[in-house]
Amino acid sequence: MQRRNFLKITAGLGVAAFAAACSKQETAPREQAATSAASSSAAEQHQRVIALNTGQLDNLLMLRILPVGAAKAKNLGVVPDYIRNRFGSDFDLDSIADCGLRANPDLETIASLKPTLICANSRTDEAILEQLKAIAPVVTGKGGGENWKQDLLTIAEAVGKEDSAETLLAEYESNAKAWGEGLSSKPTVSFLRSKDDQFQLYGVNSMAGSVAADAGLPRPANQKQIEKAGQDISAEQLSEADADWIFYGVNAGAADPSQAAAWHSLKAVQANQAVSVDYESWYMNASLLSATIILQGLKDNIK
Repeated sequence: MQRRNFLKITAGLGVAAFAAACSKQETAPREQAATSAASSSAAEQHQRVIALNTGQLDNLLMLRILPVGAAKAKNLGVVPDYIRNRFGSDFDLDSIADCGLRANPDLETIASLKPTLICANSRTDEAILEQLKAIAPVVTGKGGGENWKQDLLTIAEAVGKEDSAETLLAEYESNAKAWGEGLSSKPTVSFLRSKDDQFQLYGVNSMAGSVAADAGLPRPANQKQIEKAGQDISAEQLSEADADWIFYGVNAGAADPSQAAAWHSLKAVQANQAVSVDYESWYMNASLLSATIILQGLKDNIK
């Protein structure tokens, strides 16, 4: 499946023009010109964008678009520190309005911002999606860490930035592959985060798992069997998180695996190869920026 076949936009003035411009009836030069014009039109049209789901704020900023509003994860801020660190000198991030929680966005605030495009995902409650569609065109990604590349391209196409997204994604993938191929040996890696009073172990179908795969890093056999993005485990089950390297994130006020009795029996801990990482960028968002941060974290530790 081609990367650009992911757009699911419910409304928008530029959609019909874009489809017509891409008609198979046209010659190649005319197709290229029409596609370029449609992309420019979409970029000009969508100047007031709202990001409601994981990774969308990051991705819009990577595409040089400052959203007028964004929703946040539970108990976290609208603009996480890792985004401020990356884009604070480029954009007025404090101008981004708080649109409530991702699971329950503030529809009144969203409407007051007069958006030209709302970015959501297909996991959003259908009743909420219908109310959003009454406010502005809505583009929906699939959501979840396993779909981050597809969702980046979906949003990019909606705002006329698909070429930029393709280039950025190709650069990331090339970087990950080259680094992984340059390792003399490839250790197993494990990804773990706090989840209230328990923990969640991330499998191959997760944001961090996809970065490891892009770099060619193997996962412990038991973690390859995790069907969803993550699997909840208790402190007594921490042995399931063992690997040559463990990268773990702890949310404020949540359980810390390093304080559990079983932690010190793990081979990664005994080898001083258990690394505390930023909770939000590694485990709470799924974006190109998160991928680059995770990749850099792997590179900084695995030599």
